[in-house]
Amino acid sequence: MSRDYNLSSLTPDSTLLYFLRTLFGSTAEYAVYIPDSGDVIVLTKGQLVFLVERGCADTMIKTLPQLVSRNIIRPVNPEDLDYPEEIRALYVETTGSFISSLEIALYPDEPQYPEWWNAPVPFALSSRGVLRLNDTAVNMFGNGLEKLNAKELPERDEFIVRLDGLNGTRFIAFRKLKPGIFTIDDCTEDLTDAQDITWWAAVGQAWVREIESAGGKWERLDNPPEGKSKSFRVCEWNGQLQGYLNIDMPKRKKTAPKKIETPKPEPEPEIKDEEIQPEEVMTRRPDDVVSSIGPQAMALLAAGQSRENV
Repeated sequence: MSRDYNLSSLTPDSTLLYFLRTLFGSTAEYAVYIPDSGDVIVLTKGQLVFLVERGCADTMIKTLPQLVSRNIIRPVNPEDLDYPEEIRALYVETTGSFISSLEIALYPDEPQYPEWWNAPVPFALSSRGVLRLNDTAVNMFGNGLEKLNAKELPERDEFIVRLDGLNGTRFIAFRKLKPGIFTIDDCTEDLTDAQDITWWAAVGQAWVREIESAGGKWERLDNPPEGKSKSFRVCEWNGQLQGYLNIDMPKRKKTAPKKIETPKPEPEPEIKDEEIQPEEVMTRRPDDVVSSIGPQAMALLAAGQSRENV
């Protein structure tokens, strides 16, 4: 099941017309597409011609599963063919294209590894929804990365994956070499430094906004200001001088301290003489007392007798 020919220009994003032209220009008899998930699709030259004539010339190879699901085309079952190991086929998958025996279509799970796969460089290969690492990568990062779902990886040339393990969190950078194959590198320290720099940059911006909101001005200087100015700050990062920050704040006007006035006591209300109610005087003048005594009582008092003796 050797794969003896590679085609760098034929990818899943190529058109069916280009797939057909490449097939006719090769020694292969069948066209095979191995998607990242789902069944392998095996087509004859005649079937590709039929799709091109049906208006699918500009349709990408990776859309073949949709055409099959719509019953536009019915793939060939390689198990129904005699001696598939002797039949040549043109293969297209995420990692590229190659020509080999049709027997590979019966066992598509094993991806195509490049000749330099075992070089002392950490490589990762994404194929059929599975992420595979070479020995160097396994020794550096363990098998945790192989548990990632390759279908969920970003479709970009460079991206970072977070890897949580017993030794803490690590950040692994993926850089695309060719379709489906990446170099990987531990960027945990660089990313941590970048996050730290971002944090302190945000702190600096917040401080500058506070200076400006208070009516102050600031200026970035490469050299300390001349004179005896004490309004500049030395800016360093990890012990390396980055420059100087000169701050000019508006002078505050000196104002005398406010005198605290003691509240004056409220005056007592003035009371008029006519408002005073005199107490009743129970004493009477002597004339009033004498005039209130009757003649009989007067006679008794004059004789020195009490009424009880009368």
